[in-house]
Amino acid sequence: MNRLIEHIESSCRNLEDNKNTYRYKRKVLEDMKAKSKELSGIGLADENVIADLVISESGNLEEDFIEFEKKKKRKKLLKIGLPVGSLVFIVLMLVTYFIVSGVTCAWGKTWLIIVGGVFALIIFLFILLIAKLCTMRRVFHPIARVLIVLCTILLAVFTFLFLHIMVPTELYVWPTLPAGVAVALICDLIFSFGTKQKLRTISFFFYMPAIATMIYVVLAANSVVTWGGGWIIILLGLFADLAYIIYMIASNMKYFTYKQEVEE
Repeated sequence: MNRLIEHIESSCRNLEDNKNTYRYKRKVLEDMKAKSKELSGIGLADENVIADLVISESGNLEEDFIEFEKKKKRKKLLKIGLPVGSLVFIVLMLVTYFIVSGVTCAWGKTWLIIVGGVFALIIFLFILLIAKLCTMRRVFHPIARVLIVLCTILLAVFTFLFLHIMVPTELYVWPTLPAGVAVALICDLIFSFGTKQKLRTISFFFYMPAIATMIYVVLAANSVVTWGGGWIIILLGLFADLAYIIYMIASNMKYFTYKQEVEE
């Protein structure tokens, strides 16, 4: 512990002694203690060795402090700007709604401005929360996945409402809802593979047939493909699962080969 404190004080000797510096030093010390505990947990017992490893991975603390201050300023700006910006957005949305409604007298359609504005604000706040959750521990990632799905569903619902009210009635607009489900599953897959979630492979196997089915429904409903012949799209989803299985076997073949060579 003393070595870690001495290293922090020595590395930060050129920094101005103020409240931010104290908070930064305390944060660095807590991170180092957590790393030391992690190393102890995997079997290292020598405190000097642990300290050397932790210190070697600490990097340039003075440069890190500059980035630390920038993050603090961004958080402070976001804390002030988010509620003020949201309030301004709501006021502008209401003003736009009343002006457009008064000029066009299309009150039965212009309410979409309110719905679209509310949905846009919710999606924006969700995106900020998703970005925050992605920087946190993996235990919070499932919450981010749920929020991603909610964002895509909100977009699909607004698209459905907009098309249902604004386009000619002879056009089919209900397929926007299954299309939203397909987009939600695709976004969740991208997130799960990008963040290396544990059950991403199982998700892939279940999602691909479901995505293919949604695409089939959307295309068939709009006469892009026939209901009788478009079912092959669902088979493509199953083929995607088969292709992924083959890819996984090929990727892990080297481990089977290595094991066989060791046994020989």
